[in-house]
Amino acid sequence: MGVNIYRVFVLLNFLYFVLSDLDLKEDEPCVTDGLNGTCVGVFRCPSASLTYLYANAGYIKSPDEIFDYPDLPDICSYKNNEPVVCCTDCGISKEEPFRHTSIGPLGVPKDNKGPISWSKCLDYLKILPYPCRGIGNFKVRKLWKEEKRCHEIALDVALAVGGRDAQRWEFPHMALLGYGDDENSAQWLCGGTVISERFILTAAHCISTRVLGNVSYAALGMLKRTDPQDLWRIHKIKRIIRHPEYKPPSKYHDIALLETETEINFGRNLLPACLDTGMNTESTAEASGWGRLGSMNGLADTLQVVTLQEFENSECATLFPPHRLLKHGYDNKTQSCYGNHQEIIDTCEGDSGGPLQTNQFKCQYTVVGVTSFGKECGILGSPGMYTRVSYYVPWIESIVWPEETEERMKKDNIWLDKWLNDKPQ
Repeated sequence: MGVNIYRVFVLLNFLYFVLSDLDLKEDEPCVTDGLNGTCVGVFRCPSASLTYLYANAGYIKSPDEIFDYPDLPDICSYKNNEPVVCCTDCGISKEEPFRHTSIGPLGVPKDNKGPISWSKCLDYLKILPYPCRGIGNFKVRKLWKEEKRCHEIALDVALAVGGRDAQRWEFPHMALLGYGDDENSAQWLCGGTVISERFILTAAHCISTRVLGNVSYAALGMLKRTDPQDLWRIHKIKRIIRHPEYKPPSKYHDIALLETETEINFGRNLLPACLDTGMNTESTAEASGWGRLGSMNGLADTLQVVTLQEFENSECATLFPPHRLLKHGYDNKTQSCYGNHQEIIDTCEGDSGGPLQTNQFKCQYTVVGVTSFGKECGILGSPGMYTRVSYYVPWIESIVWPEETEERMKKDNIWLDKWLNDKPQ
């Protein structure tokens, strides 16, 4: 099921709310279900705003679902294309407590303020067929208080129910990068991560090879190198943007973006990943790729996944001291190192450019690192080095979502000017 069907689904769900209109303006008294209320914008009414958010996020109530929320109150009118509802909640004010809220994985409300990439991540979850979309164990309850003659609101969310066990090779954002003049004879040597309809995140050292030249193609939606070609969704690379501070052969700022010539069509087997904006608190992550299965071994046919542990900064600094390609040694601000002390588990040659990701909800992956380099793979206790994605989010946003970035900068400048003008001299 594609994106357009989901958009129609959400639109039809919204039209369900349009059937009733009391023709009353905001802040006028009203009656709904025999109870006195006040006409307020939907986001001024907490219970109605949660119903509005859940319904438009694809959570349609049915007897076999484990989530529940009240029906939307009668609609008084519309303001700025949003319903003004007959609200019976207690303590109605001018505040809009859920104005900047989106419904995250498994039905968990999430604050969508912050970096553009975080808001985009929640937008993608709302319209794309992620496996946890429409799945959750939550209940929105309206509790009638007779003495106050109004409703108080309770939201219960249980995270332990409603997920699914992701099979280790199911990474719908994976890209395999090809080099050469013809896609049928291309050499597929690096990995990448789909992050939007037009952009793939990878390592800067993956943008070209000495023999084959620049990266030319990205193969998406496949599991094995030996999959039939009709299962490969190949996109030609239109533009290569390496980070401006990447100066090979130095290992610092090893990150780049690839713009595809045609738009990527998302579906159940091809979905974008989120970017870590500095909120990741997980100490373990999974790295995936089609790289070598060990030192001197051949490239993997089936996408491989390894679970890695983040090493302490002091240990990373010891393992990666200053040298010719790493002049200042390990840089915790822009790099991270992951490995395993107990087992020989590591990324290897050919995994470069691929994602290091977390998957808290078994649903929508968050990329915390880009596979950069390491010592010889397959050595116990020897970690790999990863470019830390959170440091580069502003740069990524300025290229992938330029219009939103410019609008955000304008708003920030307006706020700064106002603050400077209002500041006592």
